[in-house]
Amino acid sequence: MTQHDQYVTGIALSQFVYGAQSLGIKSQSIINQVGLSEEHLKPSARVPGQQYEMALLKLILAHKNNSFGVDIGQQIIPPLYGVLMSLALSSNSLGEALSYLTRYQALATGSCGEVEYSFDGQDYQLVIAMTHQNPVIRRHVSECVMTMFCNLLRLITARQDLAPNALWFEHAAASESTKRHIESIVKCPVLFDQDDTRMILSDKIHHFQILGHGEDMLRIAEKQAQDQLEIINKKLSTIEKIKWHIIELMQSSTPRRETVANRLQISSRTLDRRLEQADTSWQELVDELRLQLAIEYLSDKQCTISLVAQRLGFSEIRAFQRKFKTWTGLTPTEYRKSLTRD
Repeated sequence: MTQHDQYVTGIALSQFVYGAQSLGIKSQSIINQVGLSEEHLKPSARVPGQQYEMALLKLILAHKNNSFGVDIGQQIIPPLYGVLMSLALSSNSLGEALSYLTRYQALATGSCGEVEYSFDGQDYQLVIAMTHQNPVIRRHVSECVMTMFCNLLRLITARQDLAPNALWFEHAAASESTKRHIESIVKCPVLFDQDDTRMILSDKIHHFQILGHGEDMLRIAEKQAQDQLEIINKKLSTIEKIKWHIIELMQSSTPRRETVANRLQISSRTLDRRLEQADTSWQELVDELRLQLAIEYLSDKQCTISLVAQRLGFSEIRAFQRKFKTWTGLTPTEYRKSLTRD
């Protein structure tokens, strides 16, 4: 799944568009500039990942400070989230609400993001992952999502004092003042430069009761979520899911089949069997995705060859150069020159 295959839904786009409007940004004209329209703000809309990212970058630049993601995350607009908000409000506890939201998160994130909620034997962990390659977009989206989840805890319990144990972010803090600003909003310690982006919750928060709980409403909301997910997400095939995880793992290291199999909760042997059924193999799939992404990155003159190698999970630039020549018969530099001639 390359950048051209990725999408979010109108829910994700609307959160940023309407949130930016409240910050005084002319977001409507910005989405028009990248080829999007009012139709893409409808909850069921599929918004192409490339245009979504272009819109986000323009909105971030228009805000002109480092707190765009946090400022957007403070604005939860319940009507935008429809059945997702119904699931949260109808759940028995905060833990159940978070479990439902992660189960049906594709209703908002489409194929560009993934949220996992689990227990590690000591604490409950809400971990987010995304396919966005641009570090600026990754930073603001992750800060937005985590701020939203913190505010959601308080919204559905009407308890303004509730807060997670801690937040982790994979990126570095933009500044010390930015770190203090985030901590003042999420009301917990925030650690940067971590292995991933996650929220750590106590057992007490996980089991915190939601007063609006209703079994009948919950059943209705879940049925609606299942129906909508079927329509919007089109049930990604196993191969597409494998591709998604390969791309996501490339952000920080060489993608490994054991890691992907573990994420999909299947054995490495089962993963290999499913790849074989699709007439491919692990290495062929990794090479296919790396080639597709390499071609996309090399077309961007601002992206150095060293950065391309890093984004594709190569440990050194020479390994990427050799592999690219095997794929295309050209070195990355020669390929880039051919684009200029064309």
